[in-house]
Amino acid sequence: MEPIMINFGMIGCGSAAEIRGGLGIRLSKKAQLQAVSDINNDLLIEYATKHNIESTYSSGYDLIKDPNIDAVYIAVPNSFHHPFTIAAAQEGKHILCEKPFAINLEQNTDMIETAKANGVILTVSYYRRFYESIQFAKRLIEAGEIGSITMGGLHATHFLGEHHTPEEAPRRWLIEKDKAGAGVFQRAGSHRIDLLVYLMGAPTEVFAYTDRLGSGYDVDDASVGVLRYNSGAQAFIALHHTIKGCQTDWLEICGTEGRILLDPLDEGRVIVESTNTPRTEYNTEIPKSSTLPIIDDFVDAIELGTTTICPPEEAIITNKIIYGGYMSTVKKKPIKIE
Repeated sequence: MEPIMINFGMIGCGSAAEIRGGLGIRLSKKAQLQAVSDINNDLLIEYATKHNIESTYSSGYDLIKDPNIDAVYIAVPNSFHHPFTIAAAQEGKHILCEKPFAINLEQNTDMIETAKANGVILTVSYYRRFYESIQFAKRLIEAGEIGSITMGGLHATHFLGEHHTPEEAPRRWLIEKDKAGAGVFQRAGSHRIDLLVYLMGAPTEVFAYTDRLGSGYDVDDASVGVLRYNSGAQAFIALHHTIKGCQTDWLEICGTEGRILLDPLDEGRVIVESTNTPRTEYNTEIPKSSTLPIIDDFVDAIELGTTTICPPEEAIITNKIIYGGYMSTVKKKPIKIE
């Protein structure tokens, strides 16, 4: 029996459409990219022509009303995640939203409640949860390889580069607060903090220092944060967009019996060192498309009623950490995560 194809509409034809969720939809045998929209007509026509998509819309709201669309992938600046999600849910469309969900917790809650009220599935594109390296680490943790978790940490640094700063740069919105909502603690942090949530669970407190050290930015480009858990476990977060000439990106989980290090995070290498296992390096497979698994997972949830790998109730925890971190910078004290 042939699988039922889910028809997607995609709002936004920028880089995420080409190399993230849009690519995953095009590669999936369970999904079809039926329609696309973008306010930039040149970008819209270029994308639609390149990928043979007949239905194009200059307005995402018009795309949402297309009766041939089953689900919507929202790949636009962060400030538009909330209004498009609400509109899609009210039209009965299932929603895959780009990270970091929304730009404040009130919007997150509204998105979750509106999706539930309209009986549609809402999930967030935290695709790194599907990395073979992350799944391997999760299995080891659950099997007790490193004992009880006592500490976690992540460190990601790179330089944004000139393509973000000129006025006409296509991704300049990432450093404009009115569109992005916040800076590096949210941008680089969201995917990586989500992995801490996935592997360690929800913390109870967050404290962070966030600053703007470079020029030409409207948002923070340097941040360090600390999380505390009910168990007494702790985790640290170090994120900078200010460092030229090198790039760092690793995540580590430590326990009473050892540690698991993913370094570099996106290259599939996992180092395990514990009382059971002498230091061993594993090289896990890197997928052709990082987002294909999350597209198929989303489609399965629509067709089979399963829970997605990143339900919104978990995605909002990441945002509570992010915005709690920003609040702690202002109030100069730890913020409770409830």
